[in-house]
Amino acid sequence: MTAPTTIPEALYPTRLGAGSMLGRTLSTRFQPPLVLLGITPTGVEIAAAASKALSCGFDVIVGSHIRMKDLGIIGAVAEDGDAVLDPDFAPRFGMMDALNEAIEHARRAIKTERLLFRGPRELRSVEGTIAVIVDGQIVSPWKVLAAAEYCRAKGAVRVAVAAPVSTQQVQERIRGRKFDFVCPSVLMDPGGHKHPFGDPMDASAERLRSIVVARQAA
Repeated sequence: MTAPTTIPEALYPTRLGAGSMLGRTLSTRFQPPLVLLGITPTGVEIAAAASKALSCGFDVIVGSHIRMKDLGIIGAVAEDGDAVLDPDFAPRFGMMDALNEAIEHARRAIKTERLLFRGPRELRSVEGTIAVIVDGQIVSPWKVLAAAEYCRAKGAVRVAVAAPVSTQQVQERIRGRKFDFVCPSVLMDPGGHKHPFGDPMDASAERLRSIVVARQAA
């Protein structure tokens, strides 16, 4: 007889609660002008709650992983910025066409996602601000890094990445790129936590809520 699967206790009762706590943590680290950018879809609710706690600007930033057959995730793109690739990825001879197609596929996904989350509206300006890229749980660094590089290129005077939960490997990757990193719960397990938030684990419902939150911010 197979033993029932046990779900570990959540680290935070709700995503909104986690966002509010993250906002209070950020308030001790950064001074205005501050803009929080929730990465779609998993960082939107967290960033919205954190921005309320901070009484600062909020918007959503759209990114997409770059995936290659048999290799999985090898990087990411955010908005219309440059691709950020895993430095451990070493494309073999003859792979460049497949890599370029994977990057273009990610860019097409961003265009679709952007219409859902922001409509025709452009991302608010981060020039001259401290831009904080926010996600929920980060187990792969590439989307937040692509978003951070995009904000750096757009004139943010300082760029940080923040999340309620991440892994030690992610922390090392982000700090290796010289970005500030704020995370109250850093886990050693590279797979992260199976149930970091007490909300129901329904990706479709989370996505719909995130779209509503993003549109309300417009």
